Amino acid sequence: MKLKNKRKITQIAAFAVSNLGFLRILKSGFVCPFLYCHGCPFAALGCPIGIVQNAHTLIAYGQVGALSFTIGSLGVYGTIFGRAFCGWACPFGTLHDMLSPTKRRKEVKTRNYWYAKYAILFLTLASSWFALHTVFCHFCPSGSLFGAIPYRLREYLLYNRIIEFGQPFYVHMFTLALTIVLALLISRFWCRYLCPMGAIAGAFNKVSIVNISLDEKRCKKCSVCLEACGMGITKLEDIGSSTDCILCGRCVEACPEKALSFKIKG
Repeated sequence: MKLKNKRKITQIAAFAVSNLGFLRILKSGFVCPFLYCHGCPFAALGCPIGIVQNAHTLIAYGQVGALSFTIGSLGVYGTIFGRAFCGWACPFGTLHDMLSPTKRRKEVKTRNYWYAKYAILFLTLASSWFALHTVFCHFCPSGSLFGAIPYRLREYLLYNRIIEFGQPFYVHMFTLALTIVLALLISRFWCRYLCPMGAIAGAFNKVSIVNISLDEKRCKKCSVCLEACGMGITKLEDIGSSTDCILCGRCVEACPEKALSFKIKG
């Protein structure tokens, strides 16, 4: 089976597991390894960014254990898989795969502002501390798609209740629409520049157990792998180690010399 088909299967499975919370008994206390809104009525896992933003509340109420569990979980996910969850499981990343520019619809070329997502992560954490509120959640396009919209649909379809479309909802719809438009122009736009969870996971790429290895003896420097990259990586040495690499395997599949392969570090 081709890697892209394996990736599709894991993405579908990840979306299904993320929504097992349609029954209260299936709502777990585990932390999601990718960005997925805990406000979704069917969410079975906790959004890591949402929990970290509530650090002040957890500390104030003496629930340091919950915060430590979240941070520890992210450390375990990152140490083992790096940013692979972004390329193989994240539902919002899957949407970006579907929206990515094609050969017929050329991508708009941009510079590699890898540090932008770290600025967003800093602003996310800083704003939550100063405002004592989950500020990022009010703008998160993933929360728009998997939280705000499904919640209103559930209330209307199951309980015949119409939830008012106030300013927060319109802000959500604006950020979602803007992200979709930019994703149509720039491959994985959100994942490249804005995702705070991608910033956290990407920091582990250099040390993760699961990674991508380059056989320099086989490599012909043809750059086919870089052309196939949906994250805009431009250097061979950045494959697997860059904070932008989502370990999706497109480069592995595209390499005509089979110089790239997934590896598990000893």
